[in-house]
Amino acid sequence: MKKSLMIASTFLFSLSAFAVADDHPSFSEADMDSNGTLDMRELKAALPALELQETATETVTTADVKQVLPEADFSDEDVVNAEPIGEEQYQQIVDAVDEKMSNNAITSIE
Repeated sequence: MKKSLMIASTFLFSLSAFAVADDHPSFSEADMDSNGTLDMRELKAALPALELQETATETVTTADVKQVLPEADFSDEDVVNAEPIGEEQYQQIVDAVDEKMSNNAITSIE
């Protein structure tokens, strides 16, 4: 009885982790000032799980994100040039966060 209850609760927990993983605002929803890039406040509001360090400026770059989320699939050129976070980069961040969350959910089941 206890074993089946544990298996069921683990399964439900993993499903909820997958549901949460896909629940991110679109870029246009995250870009509150509609300027085409996300600043620190906008990115933290959209992806609170992303543990960004406060910077002297409000600007967040691919290099900033790469430091806390090495899984983000930015081009080397974007990271070297410290590109601001636009729609393409935001989607790459969302994909990396989702993948990391689903991997963590799978690891916790094993």
